[in-house]
Amino acid sequence: MNLGKKEKIFFAIFAIIVAVFLLVAPYFILPQIRKGDTGWLDNNIETTTFLELWEIDTFEGGTASRANFLERTAYMYQDKTKSNYVLVRSLDLEQAKLMLENGSRPDMISFGVGAGDLVSGIAQVIEENFSVRNDLQAGGIKDGKTLAVPWCFGGYLLCGMNDITDLSLSGLQGLNKDLPIIGTGYNYNQPDKALPENEISLIDKTPRTQYEAYESFLRGNEFQVLLGTQRDFYRLNNKVNLGVISNINYRYLNTYTDLVQFIAITTTDTNKIEKATQFIEYLTSAEIQSRLTRIGMFSVDGKTIYSNEYSDFEKALQNKLQVLNVFTSNAQLEEWHKKGE
Repeated sequence: MNLGKKEKIFFAIFAIIVAVFLLVAPYFILPQIRKGDTGWLDNNIETTTFLELWEIDTFEGGTASRANFLERTAYMYQDKTKSNYVLVRSLDLEQAKLMLENGSRPDMISFGVGAGDLVSGIAQVIEENFSVRNDLQAGGIKDGKTLAVPWCFGGYLLCGMNDITDLSLSGLQGLNKDLPIIGTGYNYNQPDKALPENEISLIDKTPRTQYEAYESFLRGNEFQVLLGTQRDFYRLNNKVNLGVISNINYRYLNTYTDLVQFIAITTTDTNKIEKATQFIEYLTSAEIQSRLTRIGMFSVDGKTIYSNEYSDFEKALQNKLQVLNVFTSNAQLEEWHKKGE
């Protein structure tokens, strides 16, 4: 496109005006931001609280990311408060450890068994009582003080192929194979504690990841029963619905779980402690707990939230559960594994 002389002059003048604006604007705008005298901010920057939340996964979740769930909850919390903002950062254990060693410290940490050593030294005592089950809350108490609050949890179950109709102890002992159950292979958790003592001997103790255990079970030529979690429940139901495998029989274990995600307050700032407490109250509220169906996890407030295939599993977990303390030291966990407990 060929521009005439007038158009060229116009664009030249326009470019000069834009350049001058970009150079001069900061000198007028930044002082106003510092003073809080802005008409386009919802709130004065001095009254806004920013909280950083680290999400550390130490066990398989449900059907979707817990970090994403926390992010969505943070957005909803921000909309409600208009002045409190929560930044969620997803880290693994090693990343979190390295950041703490280098001087970084979040305001809150969401974590499970295996990260207790990392959190216990910086977790603040929580005085507030939240609407959570007492049996689950017991897992966040150390030396008689509440240092972490549960916000979602999972459970264990036995899964048998369609030719296994009896998942009771007598049925398991009646199987032809010496080791009919393939267990989980978590680095930190003790899933065999979910079984009665006289069934624990039936579990293959070979170290493996949970997904490796699931794959071995699907092959069907070595193990007939899988000791799985809510993630395996989701995987297997998908297989059945797609017609890849026939019906699966389940036995839900209702005595023990170590698949509990807790949240701790780690800031020492008085104002931030207050805001973090408010966020935990919101996270454990009925409004947010009912949304856990979106990630295949179970509610910590004792209410039922499922009306689909998860319903029977959820009802089984309404039973009072023995919960492994989230602050159990890694040294103790390693000792249990060495003993094969």
